[in-house]
Amino acid sequence: MKSSSRPASRVERRRASDRAWRLFVEEGAGPEGVPEEIARSWQRARGDYRIDAGLRRPPRRLTADELRQRCERDALFRLARPVLAEFSERLRLSQDVLTVFDGEGWMLSIDGQPGVVEAVADIDFRPGTCWSEADVGTNGPGTALAEHRPVKVCASEHFVAAWQPWSCSAAPVFAPGCAAPVGAVDITGPWEVQGQRALLAAVAIARSLEERLRAVASVRAEVARHALRAARGSGDALLAVDAGGAVIAANDAAVRRQLAAAGSLPPAIRRSVLRALGSPEAGRDADLRLAVGDGPGLVVSPIAHEGAVVGALLRLPSPPRTTRSRRGEPPEPAPGGGAIAASAALSRYDFSLIQGQSDALARAVDLGGLAARNTLPVVIFGESGTGKELFAHAIHGGSERRDGPFVAVNCGSIPSALVEAELFGYEAGTFTGGRRDGSAGRFEDAAGGTLFLDEVSELSAAAQTALLRVLQEREVVRLGGCAPRMIDVRIVAATNRPLLQEVAAQRFRRDLYYRLNVLAIEIPPLRERGDDILLLARAFLSLAQTELGRTGLTLSAEALSALAAHPWPGNVRELKNVILRAAATSPGTEIGLEELQLETERRPAAEGSPAETGAPAATGPDREALLAALVVDEWNFARTAKRLGISRMTLYRRLARCGISRAARGGGGEGEAAGGGA
Repeated sequence: MKSSSRPASRVERRRASDRAWRLFVEEGAGPEGVPEEIARSWQRARGDYRIDAGLRRPPRRLTADELRQRCERDALFRLARPVLAEFSERLRLSQDVLTVFDGEGWMLSIDGQPGVVEAVADIDFRPGTCWSEADVGTNGPGTALAEHRPVKVCASEHFVAAWQPWSCSAAPVFAPGCAAPVGAVDITGPWEVQGQRALLAAVAIARSLEERLRAVASVRAEVARHALRAARGSGDALLAVDAGGAVIAANDAAVRRQLAAAGSLPPAIRRSVLRALGSPEAGRDADLRLAVGDGPGLVVSPIAHEGAVVGALLRLPSPPRTTRSRRGEPPEPAPGGGAIAASAALSRYDFSLIQGQSDALARAVDLGGLAARNTLPVVIFGESGTGKELFAHAIHGGSERRDGPFVAVNCGSIPSALVEAELFGYEAGTFTGGRRDGSAGRFEDAAGGTLFLDEVSELSAAAQTALLRVLQEREVVRLGGCAPRMIDVRIVAATNRPLLQEVAAQRFRRDLYYRLNVLAIEIPPLRERGDDILLLARAFLSLAQTELGRTGLTLSAEALSALAAHPWPGNVRELKNVILRAAATSPGTEIGLEELQLETERRPAAEGSPAETGAPAATGPDREALLAALVVDEWNFARTAKRLGISRMTLYRRLARCGISRAARGGGGEGEAAGGGA
């Protein structure tokens, strides 16, 4: 019977695994007394891979050139560098090394103190060696990749004896749409000193890398979607590839011309594309041309994100006999290149997903419900991270148009030259290389549903004029055309800029403002939502425990006070990230101030605060009065706030200004733990 519970201490776990290892390896018994993931791995190592437990070094190693090439074409590794640098500094590695592996188990990088790096090199734990289970048996990165889950392999839980002086904590990294991990993050150190925090840190790093992969995939997908849509019917073969040359999208012409057989480029073309994407020219925002047979050549347009090449659009012009204009010359590439945040889907959201009990949020939700019951144009105002798109989804989901499409367009990310074509469509012949019969715009895509215009204040003057006409006439005219097309679309716009100020600055049309701003909904920033901060913090902590596989996590009183007093410039999005990070890195079950790692930069202080009025921080009698009230109430913040006739949010702010924390308590009862908490 395999044990699913871990021994109480590191030493006990070592003793138990020593006994289990001897019985399994030396006597051929079943894997007893070790965690289930270790037992499964041992069985694979012995039965499937026939690993020699006396192995001294991994059997496979790359040459320096092979390692360099593997690193260059590995999308995860390129994105991992800044994340690893940040976490290495934060973790202050002294007895551990931080490593990154690709999806096949090849180590791509290692970071840590030179002495530890040299020590693990004795077993060839270094970049260029393969640590897959099939090569070296049970180990952190290899088993995490095989199990598709975070794994800690401590001492003799390693199948190979030579690895047993070490403990490794590894977490797999998944890319959007991939069932198998694309890599793994591992923290390895001497088994006597490595604690549970190493696994939590590995999970946190892996989650951060997954967020970056999702951002890259979104950018790449939107560019590809726009390019494929614009080129439809042109006869050109068009493909989108990731930085490793894998095909992620292709049009019919590319399939017919055998450029995307079984989702892959022909080997020779793939090698040429990878060389092009690895060249200095790829980062200069210019198209590259590769020779393909006797034709006009393959046009490679790199796609960059945060300064790194993350993929490319490949265009092979149609043969001359099918070109509709300027025979003998390839059509010009269709307009494109920007990240166009657009989506069309049935809404899956409603107002029940918007959590909070503050009066300010309740007013916004009430207005949202009113908006859902009519068809008036809506403008949602709010800072970044407050949840404007969630409100827009909920309005659509609660309206009579819920069965129609919800189309979201980020106006700020569309290149100015393309915004009118994207919104209103274009007729045949408007763009060389465009769709033969023209293309519908996002207004037509949203017919019968809702069009969400995010960052509407970023529209160009020409686009604002065209949008105003659409709202007035309820019809669109495609670029290059003259025939109006009737539309039935409900408009919901959003902005994080005060539109009246934009009007006063002559950056936004006044008449368009009044057309859009029929029903205004202002989503309050998190810092103005009072006790919602702590309500959301606890909700996010519950979600984080589920995601990380942890239980029993709580927030200390000091942490709660700091959360309540923090200005939250990133709003709900920032709070969620802070709680997830703290849950992943906290060494114990109680999360304190240190684990929160709140940013110190603050926005302008709330009205009446010392920062705004110029008054000094509260000291002297004010501070003494607060301390006296807390002592009377045994440091129960809820009772103290009630006694003083103020909200708990106001109390927390006063405590922060006075420099009062639970550390100043100096004794007494159980405080909040006994009285209902904050």
